[in-house]
Amino acid sequence: MRRLVQQRSMHKRQELVAAAARVFAEKGYYRTTVEDITTLAGVGRGAFYHYFNKGKSDVATAVVTEGFTMDAAVPMLPRIQSVVDASIALATLTPVVPVVKAAARLATEQDHPDFYGHLIRLYIPQVTQLIEQAAELGELQQGVDPALTAEAWVMLYSGTDQHARLDYRRLPQKIAQANTVIVRGIVTAETALKLDMSVQRGDLLVRQSRWAEEYIQGLDAAASAGSPA
Repeated sequence: MRRLVQQRSMHKRQELVAAAARVFAEKGYYRTTVEDITTLAGVGRGAFYHYFNKGKSDVATAVVTEGFTMDAAVPMLPRIQSVVDASIALATLTPVVPVVKAAARLATEQDHPDFYGHLIRLYIPQVTQLIEQAAELGELQQGVDPALTAEAWVMLYSGTDQHARLDYRRLPQKIAQANTVIVRGIVTAETALKLDMSVQRGDLLVRQSRWAEEYIQGLDAAASAGSPA
């Protein structure tokens, strides 16, 4: 009985996170109200504050955490492919899965210090580690600084995300182009020949990830509405 109650509680909380994600993705943080979220979720304010007692900022934190929870990166060879894969997978998810789209928007809203830069702070250490491994494996040109390269790569992603916001459907293509620019400047010619930099790789990766079901549902919904994702 206790387990059933816990499962129902977790389900209700997830419904609120999903509703909040949809509103945040459309309106951003400051234009969203608790009433917007509760109306979409079909619950009262009391139920909302039961799960998120700090209010809107609390549920926004949950959205950012959920949206940036990706599958553990599978070490690839060349190792630099792992960085390419992480960025193109995130870019592929963002236009289609509301919680990822909302997380990306919240993390790049400069007027909200609690969330702004979250994507940068989260990914720079991970990308740095992968680029360091790539250097050790001889995949990089001489003189490439892993830490500076990681920072530039993640900052480029963040900036591209912001500029693509008017038409998020183009984000995967823009990120694929950005990846190509960075990779050409850091890897050896031999490594470059082994990399898959295509937009289509993002679709393949996402369909094999924890987000597969929501991604496919999002594509189907977009197709039904007559607007390709």
